[in-house]
Amino acid sequence: MVNKVTSIGGSDTSGGGGIEADIRTFQQCGLFGLSVIENIVTMTPQDWHVTRYAIENTIFKAQLDTLNGIALSGIKVGMIANQDNFWDLVKYLDQVQTKYILLDPVLMTKLAVSDHDNIALNTYREALLPKVQVITPNILEAALLTGMSSINTITEMQVAAQKLFDQGPQYIIIKTGSRWQGDTALDLLYDGHHFYVFEMKRIAGQANHGAGCTFSAAILAGLVSGKDIITAVADAKQLTHRAIYHAVKINQYVGHVWQGVSNEQSTNQENDDVITVNRL
Repeated sequence: MVNKVTSIGGSDTSGGGGIEADIRTFQQCGLFGLSVIENIVTMTPQDWHVTRYAIENTIFKAQLDTLNGIALSGIKVGMIANQDNFWDLVKYLDQVQTKYILLDPVLMTKLAVSDHDNIALNTYREALLPKVQVITPNILEAALLTGMSSINTITEMQVAAQKLFDQGPQYIIIKTGSRWQGDTALDLLYDGHHFYVFEMKRIAGQANHGAGCTFSAAILAGLVSGKDIITAVADAKQLTHRAIYHAVKINQYVGHVWQGVSNEQSTNQENDDVITVNRL
């Protein structure tokens, strides 16, 4: 039987991030993806200015109610824009029966859409974090959620991961993405006992919209499929690396990662697709 997972969050009209990226990633990983759209993000063609529109609460609740008739193996929560929708999501997560809930905070994105415009940060943190097993913030989001001024070193990532772990999640994965200095794409995992650093050579260029969404969705897919957390993160990082390498240029403003290329189909011309995993 194919595992069913859902993505709850924002729909990216340009197709690069959010639910669109999640569904493609789930399918690439052999899962059947469902969706609950909480908000829709649009862009102006003249300058790619981003606007976010929250879905009406009655429609959002109806989508959540639909899920009550479906056995889910995992849930990914992404961008949440509306306070009433937020509280209905919290209620849903309280009663849903599923093994893994992954929170990808989407507080700070490449498109400069802030997830906490209408939801107090303390409320977001205290209501959501105890309900999830996995959280995958980038370094800016991890700083926001922990009250740190910034995160610029691996040591600071470790401090943030411990603070997040103390708030409820079992697995903390902090992403550096394109915000890290140097030519290495680095991510840190904390499982409550040990820290692990995952490194790959960074792919040059700006065609990487959707990379964070892809990475977190692939981690959830790996866990749902029975992988241990270290393998799930490593495989997700390699899938995301391939997706960035085979990115699709959308227009003069942005390029989107492409999850549809399998490891076998990849030309592997990059010669930098080796991943290193080190326990600190």
